[in-house]
Amino acid sequence: MRIDRLTVRNFKKFKEKTIEFHPQFTVLVGDNGAGKTAVLDALRIGAGAYLLGIPGIPVPAPSIRRDYVRRATRQNGEFSTFEPMMPSEVHCEGSVHQTMHCWKRHLTSLGGWTTRKGVQNLRRCVGRHIQENEPNLTLPLILSYDTGRLWMEPRMTKQSGSAIRSPLGKLSRFDAYRGCLEPATSSEFLRRWIKKMELISNREKRPLSSLHAVFAAVVGCVEGAKQAVYDFELDDIVLDFQGGDRIPFGFLSDGQRSMTALAADIAVRCVQLNPFLKGDAPKITNGVVLIDELDLHLHPNWQRTVISDLTTLFPKLQFVVTTHSPFIVQSLDNQGLVNLSDSGTLEKRKEHLSVEDIAEETMGVDNPQRSKQFQLKEDAARQYYELLDRLNDDSHADVMQAKGKLDEIEARFVDDPAYVAFLKIQRSAAREL
Repeated sequence: MRIDRLTVRNFKKFKEKTIEFHPQFTVLVGDNGAGKTAVLDALRIGAGAYLLGIPGIPVPAPSIRRDYVRRATRQNGEFSTFEPMMPSEVHCEGSVHQTMHCWKRHLTSLGGWTTRKGVQNLRRCVGRHIQENEPNLTLPLILSYDTGRLWMEPRMTKQSGSAIRSPLGKLSRFDAYRGCLEPATSSEFLRRWIKKMELISNREKRPLSSLHAVFAAVVGCVEGAKQAVYDFELDDIVLDFQGGDRIPFGFLSDGQRSMTALAADIAVRCVQLNPFLKGDAPKITNGVVLIDELDLHLHPNWQRTVISDLTTLFPKLQFVVTTHSPFIVQSLDNQGLVNLSDSGTLEKRKEHLSVEDIAEETMGVDNPQRSKQFQLKEDAARQYYELLDRLNDDSHADVMQAKGKLDEIEARFVDDPAYVAFLKIQRSAAREL
């Protein structure tokens, strides 16, 4: 599965917007409120339409919620109202089971249901492939992670529904879709699944390539890790690091836990969806993975490698992520960038720009080489000296006003004695001219 183009109408902040995506990795950037998370929400609905074609699957496909419908201000008499704009639509174009498809989901009224009329061809395609019961049918991965992924632990359950599935007992391939479009990963499920696979490996006295692939994904995505194992004494996943440290999952930093859980979750679902691929499942499984704020909890050094790590370990997956990090943007290598604060068109990034260039040209940061405080100081000092030089009268009202502003800034930054001394020397020199 791959989504090439998304069009939304009356969806969250967008009246109408079309966005194209890179087949492997697309980074969405933009100011707060530019619509980055809204695009991920629309993609989650679009990609989730695949689930509608699986007969008997206990996982509901996400729909267009009422709070996703765009509102517009209308002036009615003496006061304005905030009215829903209908219909609200999510339209996707892309490849499903190696066939090009267009499909649409839309909501026509706030009290209604998201219709399925626009996904009939998609459902027939999916249902046909699944009902043929091909043992070697590659199922696509569909996953979404939001900013609460580290803290929102889903409830373990054996019941049907959208909650994370239990790893105990025999699992269906389609159980890998449970919880796939919910906000968080389940570290408890991952721990129990890995423990179960280790017990099977020990009982049968043979290594499991599927389990090795999951551990390899963790090591490949966690900076400094050289080995991941299951420690039965600690009853936990343990990471060995290059410096000699051995740290259980629960004692890892937020960034390490976030990436461990994310990499392991992707790999486990690939293995479960396509067990016939064994240890190659993470490298061969295709699909769509959405990640809100990829840089969350990651050190800048790690932000510069995370895209390369993910695309190396999961080369057939299509990632769409959001970020506020110039280091993430800098690491793009012939992959996609969409700036929602600009034109919102897909741009392939090849050149390796400096972080300052990216912050200024792509993210709209004014003069990123200097802090905001420094700019305030510089602007106030320049205005004062320019007025003093032009008017040559330190008692002039404009000069006095500029001096007052400069004195105010001096008082605010008195912890910088060199700066204050410099201003006083400059001021004395200006008076003597």
